[in-house]
Amino acid sequence: MAANATIKQTHGFTDQLTQGLMRPQNPDMYDTNMPRMYPIHRHIYIHSVAKRDFDVRHVYFRGALAGCHNGERYVTCYAVPDPPQQIAPDAERGGKRVEVEPRDNAGWRVAIDILNPNNPTDDPYFKLDAKSAAFYSIGQNVDLIKQGLFPSLNQVPTEAELLKAEAARDATWQALIDEAFQEQASNPQNLRNWLRAHPDVYDAVAAFGIEADFITKKAVVKQECPNCGSSIKAGIAFHMYEGGLCVLDWRRAYESGRVKKEDVPPGKRWQGFGKVEPV
Repeated sequence: MAANATIKQTHGFTDQLTQGLMRPQNPDMYDTNMPRMYPIHRHIYIHSVAKRDFDVRHVYFRGALAGCHNGERYVTCYAVPDPPQQIAPDAERGGKRVEVEPRDNAGWRVAIDILNPNNPTDDPYFKLDAKSAAFYSIGQNVDLIKQGLFPSLNQVPTEAELLKAEAARDATWQALIDEAFQEQASNPQNLRNWLRAHPDVYDAVAAFGIEADFITKKAVVKQECPNCGSSIKAGIAFHMYEGGLCVLDWRRAYESGRVKKEDVPPGKRWQGFGKVEPV
């Protein structure tokens, strides 16, 4: 008994010698890449219609959930294996082991928890009342579903799923824009700090086509384009619109290199047009 007690004290469950003895005798317990141990039945996909990335620190996922940066309507951020699995310390055998969540809806719940840990239900868009929100809340600004991220059983999200995610994102953007204008009116001296703390407002005003003087460093004077009727900066020589390139000053557009010689209409040419000046 004394000898055994001494051995246990010298080589505990987390001791390297214990792992070394257990590994050759039970190799399957240490192989986390064996699909026959815990087969994956499906994946729960996390898609995003947001315009930026979000860093997440979750027990089942640590990293960045990507947003749309190249004009995509949506991007796929991550796929949660169902049943979800994680590597955990093995206090009985030493080393580590793979733990599997046994519930049928475990993968779906993990996906929701990654996106909004304050949501205890299976409905990603569930709205808690004030009392429940206070009870379940573990932090503020942790709801990524209202930013346009959402779980899906589909590798390619359906149109209905995309519309619902876009509606949630747009509602968040609209609330942010309203808050920005309120901050500008009530507390203008703190507006710069507020904008720094809420960078999504820039994407919001751009998406909604809202012109706000606090978005740029200086106010931009706008005018109606005499050619196409678009709202443009005053004094520019040309601009892009749905029909292509709209030119207001052909000489300046030509000299900038944006317009070729053959593109300048005969009636818009000027004295010395196209001549090479002597060096």
